[in-house]
Amino acid sequence: MFHQFKIKKMKQIILSLIALLTLNFSIMAQKGFELKKEIIIDVSSEELWEMVGPGFVDVYKWSSNVDHASGSGKPEFEGAVCSQRSCDVNVKGFNKISERLTNYDQEQMTLAYAVEEGMPGFVTKAENQWTVIPIDASHSKLVMAAAFESKGIMGALTKGMMKKKMSETLDTVLQDAKIYAETGQISPAKRERIEEIKRKQKIAA
Repeated sequence: MFHQFKIKKMKQIILSLIALLTLNFSIMAQKGFELKKEIIIDVSSEELWEMVGPGFVDVYKWSSNVDHASGSGKPEFEGAVCSQRSCDVNVKGFNKISERLTNYDQEQMTLAYAVEEGMPGFVTKAENQWTVIPIDASHSKLVMAAAFESKGIMGALTKGMMKKKMSETLDTVLQDAKIYAETGQISPAKRERIEEIKRKQKIAA
């Protein structure tokens, strides 16, 4: 009787282990998510491209998600101002990232970059592509197509939250870009961020 109980118990343990392994492999196989956002901006495509293409490093001047940025490395693509960009970012969970340009096409008015350093360890891929699409002489569209991949239990547990946060971040960047391109002035969100940094610096002094 006791022997049969032990066998039954062992079977239950083995089945539990198989279930856990299956779950673990399922979690490890997470492929991440993609996001695509766009906005109509009331300036010509040439003006908008000048801001996001040749102005690649100047993103910190208008984006409330980037406090500072600097470019480095010999350009690998014709027309690009650098090959890498380092950013101090205003995004919960990390504050410094290093990006590498993976594509830059002046004629097609598109560029793409991949984050190489600064993301949480479980994030294995973070890429974004910006494309400027002409509409007419005074209107254009800015499109962002981002892709993220993560691994492990943390990647699986935070996938939904991360997708929501990245979606909000892209929306903010697009709104900041629209205001700056159309008016030459920074957005209320960027102005608020600048004031927040000043307050923190004053407290730390």
